[in-house]
Amino acid sequence: MKPRHIWFAAVLLVAAIGGLVWFALAQSPACPAIRQANTSPIELRIASKPMRVQACFGEACAPHPVQPTPDGRWLVAQEPPFLAQAGTATASGVATPGSVNKIRVVVKEAGKRQRDTVFDIPTTGGTPGAQCPGPVEYLPVDVP
Repeated sequence: MKPRHIWFAAVLLVAAIGGLVWFALAQSPACPAIRQANTSPIELRIASKPMRVQACFGEACAPHPVQPTPDGRWLVAQEPPFLAQAGTATASGVATPGSVNKIRVVVKEAGKRQRDTVFDIPTTGGTPGAQCPGPVEYLPVDVP
């Protein structure tokens, strides 16, 4: 075989492998690592000055006490006891950090009855319905 034919066969083989790799990547349903779950705490913006705040993720969950941060913010971590552990999912199906979409908040104010409400957690970012929707950022939950 002449060197010219070997060179041509090698170029053809590299082009064929490159085409297959490009086709496989273009058809891949896997999303890039940027689609990692957002496990940051959810902030509650409470309009009043509560005596006690309790919260949990989901609708049929057991609320637990939330303490304000030194700067006065109410942050609810996406972890136990606020989030049901894997294998102990609540009726709403919440079981993993980054998948939260509802939060139950119980607020007790001085001299008033307590309020027990379930809120949708607002988000921004992502592209609903897209193959790789992108990262989602949780917005604060306004508690009237």
